[in-house]
Amino acid sequence: MAARLTLSRAVVQPMANVQRRAFSSTIATMAGRQGGRFRKPDRKYDIGHMEPFLFDDQTTIGHDLFENIRTVRQYLRKTEYELPKLSSFAKPFVPPKENEIVSFKSHTYLGEGHPVERKVVLSVKVADLKLSDAERHKFLLLAGPRYHVDTDELILSSEKFPQRKQNKKYVSDTLVKLLEEAKDTRDTFADIPLNLRQPKRKLQFPQEWVRLPQQQQQQQQQQQQQSE
Repeated sequence: MAARLTLSRAVVQPMANVQRRAFSSTIATMAGRQGGRFRKPDRKYDIGHMEPFLFDDQTTIGHDLFENIRTVRQYLRKTEYELPKLSSFAKPFVPPKENEIVSFKSHTYLGEGHPVERKVVLSVKVADLKLSDAERHKFLLLAGPRYHVDTDELILSSEKFPQRKQNKKYVSDTLVKLLEEAKDTRDTFADIPLNLRQPKRKLQFPQEWVRLPQQQQQQQQQQQQQSE
């Protein structure tokens, strides 16, 4: 019994001197992220990391103000010395000829791009196309809502292509196809009625409401007497 007790003490005694360590359940792949490569760098613009201001330089607001002044002076120099050079590229206005009946309209934004820049609008007077009654009837049926009764114009627009030239060619080809179909006598669509709305009437000032010069003078004299 004594020998067994001595052996048990010898076994228990070393276990009492073992230091305890705490282990976490962090996976091995996450353990490497605590290194220096993943540490957040010190914020150099924090107040604790900034050098003391010795009043030997402008503040940030002062530098922004100077930069604004430089930009304004740059554009003023361009206005003074470079814009007059553009007068050499000026061309006199030439009115369109009688056979130039189709007009194109597009928009350009200076200094920035815009999706509207690729849009092209074609307009032409239907009366200038010199169509017969049957051809005009078929042409207006094919045009549909693109024909404006008030101005007697056909207006086509396109922005389906990325380039302006492509849209211009598309509306031009569409007009050519409409004219070809309108002049095709195999089917004139004569049995289909053309339902166009009535054009808007311009309001005219009634002539009986127009005051005579004598009435105007009398009214002015009355106003002057009232003011005195």
